[in-house]
Amino acid sequence: MDEGYGVDIIYLDYRKAFDSVNHVKLIEKLMLANVDPIVTKRTAAFLQGRKMRVKVRLEFSESVLVLSRVLQGSVLGPPLFLIFINDLPQWSSMFLLFADDTKVYWKIRENYDEILIQQDLDSLVSWTKEWCLKFNVDKCKVMRVAHTGQHQYVSMEPNYKKYSKKWIWELKFQAA
Repeated sequence: MDEGYGVDIIYLDYRKAFDSVNHVKLIEKLMLANVDPIVTKRTAAFLQGRKMRVKVRLEFSESVLVLSRVLQGSVLGPPLFLIFINDLPQWSSMFLLFADDTKVYWKIRENYDEILIQQDLDSLVSWTKEWCLKFNVDKCKVMRVAHTGQHQYVSMEPNYKKYSKKWIWELKFQAA
């Protein structure tokens, strides 16, 4: 900004990120990352066959097999989630990760810079689909600092609302 340029900052949030981590895909990522086979087998044993039930007053529901989820309160949960997202696509933009929150930002000097951010978002959407995660659209926001660009970042997801001949993330995920 000191150089007279603006910055676009895009805040992304994964919907129930820790709860959405597919166990089979996580084990696949451990193997792809060349994690020691013994550690991978023990991690698989820790995740597989887990059941969950709900207690309301003095009554319990039937137990249900848990096929996805890394336990946030466990010692292994956060590191397993970090391993799961460790292969995010290569970016032109700068990005910061904190748990399930992602911040993408880039100095906007010209229209091409906005195109770069859009390409990064498209790449991230593809990665997200491949690994069975979803964005929490209500928490995804764009903030423009010190410029008046008119670009609207879009998602090509077919289940999002159509607006101005482009697919916009629920109309809330568009430039201000």
